[in-house]
Amino acid sequence: MLNCSVKDDIRDYWSVRAKTYDRSPGHGLMAPREAAAWRTLIRRHLGPGEGRRALDLGCGTGAMSRLMQKAGFAVTGLDFAGSMRDRARATSARIAFIAAGAENTVEPDSHYDAIIARNLLWTLPDPEAALADWFRILKPGGRLLVIDGDHARQSLIERALPWFDRLLGRVQDSHSPVTPAQWREHWRIMAQLPFGTGLRARDAARLLSRAGFTELRHENLRAIHSRRWPLFSRARLAALGQHRFAVSASKPGLEVVVSFGERRVREEPTR
Repeated sequence: MLNCSVKDDIRDYWSVRAKTYDRSPGHGLMAPREAAAWRTLIRRHLGPGEGRRALDLGCGTGAMSRLMQKAGFAVTGLDFAGSMRDRARATSARIAFIAAGAENTVEPDSHYDAIIARNLLWTLPDPEAALADWFRILKPGGRLLVIDGDHARQSLIERALPWFDRLLGRVQDSHSPVTPAQWREHWRIMAQLPFGTGLRARDAARLLSRAGFTELRHENLRAIHSRRWPLFSRARLAALGQHRFAVSASKPGLEVVVSFGERRVREEPTR
């Protein structure tokens, strides 16, 4: 049974974080080279947009929704934090944003060609229920792309960053999108979650397989993080040691074969 108080805490936490969320790396404004790398990753895992229907789960302020729209998808963003949706609507033209929880989207069966969930899986009290629902609303042959990482354990590089800040004479809290009080709330909530001690790529792949997804693909995000600017920014240095990944998989049914060189799509029944 879901612990509703934890879900309320999660919603309240991200509602407050919405005020500064776009200052986090990979959200809000990003370098054109990084945005292009994200779109390439999306197409590599989900195929060409070509007007296909896509859902951005836990869309936040709409960064991935906008990237998917530019990749050619007809995007709907979903989030249960109202202040996140408000900010997304303010910066995202022609994208619908709806209110729902990621573990029970209340969307129609077999409705979406593609689903993306970035930095969402690790926040869920019941990830198995969420994946079962995502499987339900995805069309046969459609693909799910999970972009996530270990948000619990710090690498040696991240632990060394305060020294780097002192070397440059800057105060970390002066530019951090997360206040000390919000960090304390972050760790308090994480302690109650299934992945409170860290989510790894193998954990996500195992969950997708158990939910019935097939044709798994995975990669790290170094190619994207290497395109962050400026060259010696704190976000880029931190990413060098972070465990961040993309894992995608298909719902069995129609097999979609994509040849990007020839821009060719063939659908055929799976056996």
